[in-house]
Amino acid sequence: MRFIAVVPARSGSTSLKGKNMFIINRTPLIEYTFKQLKKTFLKQKYLLSDDIKVRKLAKKYNLFTEYLRPKKVSKSTTSLPDTLQHFHQWTVNKKIKYDYMVILQPTSPLRSYRDINQAIKIVKKKKYRSLFSISESLEHPYETIKINNRKKWSYVLPKSKLYYRRQDFDFKSFFINGAIYIAHRDLIMRKKIYDKKKHGLFIMPKRRSIDINDLDEIKLVKPLLKIK
Repeated sequence: MRFIAVVPARSGSTSLKGKNMFIINRTPLIEYTFKQLKKTFLKQKYLLSDDIKVRKLAKKYNLFTEYLRPKKVSKSTTSLPDTLQHFHQWTVNKKIKYDYMVILQPTSPLRSYRDINQAIKIVKKKKYRSLFSISESLEHPYETIKINNRKKWSYVLPKSKLYYRRQDFDFKSFFINGAIYIAHRDLIMRKKIYDKKKHGLFIMPKRRSIDINDLDEIKLVKPLLKIK
C-alpha cells in the first residue's frame, strides 16, 4: 500500500482572514501541521495551495509544491472532493503512483504525528477503503435546540424531551473532527472521500480535536499548543 500526504490550503478564508498563516504562539497555523507531518513515516508529501507564503513555508518542511492549485478549485464554494480529484488528475499526468491519500487540513493544529501514523496502521491492518478521525461530541444531540424566526425554541431531536441527564442518554455521540481523512485513489477519482462498506474510524481525544474556524477557537487552542 502506497500512501501520500496532501495538505489542502487555499489562500482565501471567509471566516478568518489569512487563516492558514495566522500566528498562534509565534507560529503560523499551518506550520503546526507541517511540523507533525515531518515526524511521520510518510515520504511523499504534497501541498495543494495557491498561496505564495504557504508554498514558501512548505518547502522548508520538504513538501512537494509543484502542484499549483488553480482558482477554479480555490473558491469558498469548492468542496474537498473536488480539490482532491483535480490534484489526482495532476498525479496521473505526472505519473505519480499511490494507493491512498492521507488528507491533513491545516485547521487541526493539535493533531499529532502519532495520530497520523496510527490512522494509517488501522487502514493497513483492516484493509479499509477509507477512514476519518472522530471525537466524542462536546454537546450531545439531545442537548441541541433550534430557534425559529419567531424566536421559539424546540429540540432538534424529538426524543430529547425524554432525557434530562447525560448519563441516561441511550447512545454515544461523535463528530467528524476534520483532522485526518484517508481515502483510496478509486474514491478520489469519483469525488468521494469515504466508502460506507469498508470505512474505518479513528477516535481522537477531545483535547486534540479542535478545528480552527474563528478567533474564539484560536483562544482555546493557544494554551493547549504550549503543553502539547
